[in-house]
Amino acid sequence: MLRLPALIALAAMPLLASQSDDDFFESKIRPVLAAKCYACHSAKLKAPFGGLRLDSRAALRQGGDSGPALVEGKPDQSLLIEVISYTNRSLQMPPTGKLPDSTIDDFKQWIRLGAPDPRTDQAPSNIAKSATKPLWATQPLRRRDAKSIDQLVKLSNSKPVTPRQWLRRVTYDLTGLPPTSAELNTFLASPSPQAEARVIDRLLASPQYGERWARHWLDLVRFAETNGHEYDNEKLDAWRYRDYLIRAFNQDLPYNQFIREHIAGDLLPTPRIATGGSHLESPLATSFFWFGEVLNSATDSGKTRADRVDNQIDVLSKTFLGLTLSCARCHDHKFDPLPTADYYAMAGILHSTYVRESVIDSPARISEIKAARAQLTPIPSTPRSQLTLRQTDQIQADFSNPLEWTRAGQAFATTTSGSVADSRAEGSLQLVGSLTSNKFRMPKLWMHVHIAGSTPDKKILNGGDLRVTLVADDHKAAHFYAKDANNFGWQTTRMTKEIGRECYFEIVDRSRTGFLAVDQIVLSDEETPPTLTNTPQLNTLPATGVQIPESAFAMQSVDEAPHDVRLHIRGSHQNLGPVVPRGMLTAIPVASQPIKAGSGRTELAAWLTNPANTLPTRVLVNRIWQHHFGQGIVKSVDNFGTMGDAPANPDLLDHLATYFIGHNYSIKQLQRYILLSDAYRAPSTRRLDAESIRDAMLAISGSLDKTLYGPSIVPFIGKYQDGRGKPVSGPLDGDNRRSIYIQVRRNFLTPLFLAFDYPVPLSTIGSRGSSTVPSQALLLLNNAFVLEQASRWAKSAEMQQPDPTRRIQLLFEQAFGRPPEDWELKDSLLFTKDHDWADLCHVLFNSAEFIYVP
Repeated sequence: MLRLPALIALAAMPLLASQSDDDFFESKIRPVLAAKCYACHSAKLKAPFGGLRLDSRAALRQGGDSGPALVEGKPDQSLLIEVISYTNRSLQMPPTGKLPDSTIDDFKQWIRLGAPDPRTDQAPSNIAKSATKPLWATQPLRRRDAKSIDQLVKLSNSKPVTPRQWLRRVTYDLTGLPPTSAELNTFLASPSPQAEARVIDRLLASPQYGERWARHWLDLVRFAETNGHEYDNEKLDAWRYRDYLIRAFNQDLPYNQFIREHIAGDLLPTPRIATGGSHLESPLATSFFWFGEVLNSATDSGKTRADRVDNQIDVLSKTFLGLTLSCARCHDHKFDPLPTADYYAMAGILHSTYVRESVIDSPARISEIKAARAQLTPIPSTPRSQLTLRQTDQIQADFSNPLEWTRAGQAFATTTSGSVADSRAEGSLQLVGSLTSNKFRMPKLWMHVHIAGSTPDKKILNGGDLRVTLVADDHKAAHFYAKDANNFGWQTTRMTKEIGRECYFEIVDRSRTGFLAVDQIVLSDEETPPTLTNTPQLNTLPATGVQIPESAFAMQSVDEAPHDVRLHIRGSHQNLGPVVPRGMLTAIPVASQPIKAGSGRTELAAWLTNPANTLPTRVLVNRIWQHHFGQGIVKSVDNFGTMGDAPANPDLLDHLATYFIGHNYSIKQLQRYILLSDAYRAPSTRRLDAESIRDAMLAISGSLDKTLYGPSIVPFIGKYQDGRGKPVSGPLDGDNRRSIYIQVRRNFLTPLFLAFDYPVPLSTIGSRGSSTVPSQALLLLNNAFVLEQASRWAKSAEMQQPDPTRRIQLLFEQAFGRPPEDWELKDSLLFTKDHDWADLCHVLFNSAEFIYVP
């Protein structure tokens, strides 16, 4: 039994505990905070690290960017304990070294007591730190009474360019090629505004127009046909996007539809069909998301994915909106009203979007193939083998299950449960298609594929036209090939780089003369494949005379596992904040549809093309103006934000935007309007871009092959170009094709292009540089391609004009769009007495007048 003094002492314990708890904080906790934490986490700093202050009771409980620092009474659930215990690899405090275990125990006890803290100062404000001033470019278009461009442009009294100069200028601007002698003569016979209009209409209708303007757009989407980094692997079917662009510009696809197809072309309820009706056009546009550089041997799938989405956001926001949204990845934008939450609202849309190797046949082509397929006799299904699985083996499931494998095309159509995936199943080698598995994390070190079929052509289609491909972090990481068309055999690969990464399988048959059959796919910790019983025997394919129409493959975007993402604190995927619903940018005051299903790309496309969203229109018309005048009305063509340039003539910019909208977003109509203005006739001088210099040499020499479209030509690789992923060199003259058809290999960009400011394809480049450096003159002097074209030009001119005087006149007209002056004619004739005509042609190629247009 307790005595009275003891009872009195026991009753007094709560009060005594309260007093001692404050003492505990003052003696055990505050000194540590002051000595180890306040330097980075106090009000003395304008921006405490991680947004966290520890010099205030309220601020400590409010926490920082990572959320509340503690949970009263629960040290095991408190972030403060996690970081000072060094159990979180990505967040360990203090950074100078771990606190003693006894000190950590003190902090745990303090939180267990309820984190008593006698400090009374206030918590910091949690107001968003991004700029709040509205952007000028998001405001409604300003309507003015001006009826023409020239009423808004203050022209100097300088003399306009001559008809010859005007024709050379407009021909290069619209086609990237010089005018021919015949075109010059026709125009000079009756130069007039009516004749100018006819020239512009002719050039806008030229197939070469689309090639020229597609190249401008490729700069914006960092177009490349290889992944760069270490191995520079090829990007499958990238050339199809380039051809899509050429057709879109030639067909004058309205810009609002152009945007819809880029953002959600695979989701449109009525996709656009290619001319000729063979395949879908709209899905091709969505491949622009995937032209970024790829890290070949990533060790962190989460970071790799976050970095890829960041690049996509950067390109999307700069290209269509002229905004630097990627600056808000780690913190609210410092200058524009773009909070970090907006960045992750957009990131959720792209985290829900992936790329897939797809068949893009049109409905009409599908019907044609099905009609032909109906005449075939399917072969009996081949049962899969039986495996004796070991404890570590993991077998892939039923190829016929649509919940686990997605089929594209007409091959593999009759794959049934428990049967081999055989691309001949419908009864013809001509049928093509693919099976694509769901995604999974690679759990094992070894992958075994039991496979049979024709030997593939590995030189084409990035890994071959008959293959089983493992895609890891959206990179085609490993290919498996059949070695026997009659018997199955195991093919094994070690998953050294792929283990732990996000993966899926593709079983692909693109061959119209071969086939592929897959029996088993086994993942294992064992290097040797498992034992088989009842190994399948392939059925013989009966002969048939049925001809199957050809299918088209392409890479396109698809929705996959749509989801919102959590805010990445300080941009780190390992330090996650609250979930951010997918949505649009709050800086642009335009209503948007809520995202209820799917990735949200459909809603994003609708928001971008909403007539009330004036920003995409302003950005586009500014780009058009820049390409015709050398500088945009807004000089910073990719940045319409606070740190970008203000418009030099805002009334002109909005006048053009209003005209553009009023003419159904027609780029050609806008260009015709601009090019017929007096402003366009004003004198100026601009250097040709790299592609126009090369293409002009081909055109003038008579070598240019004007064939449109098709797979790219591998670039010529000189003996001094070296590195991993080096391809077999293409021809020196690029098969005489235009520069847009030369394959863009990140690690092996053409030196002639690089010398003349060709952009490195990493992100959006809306305005190329225009440098003047010695290497340009040296390259034109010594480059083998330039020398080859000079020789061809000389031979062509000799055939056209046997007379030396007239031949020189022809050369000058072809090179400069004008006849030679008397002294030029005299000196050229003297030069050819001691030099070959090819040397004279080389001299003309090396002249400033050849690469500059007045």
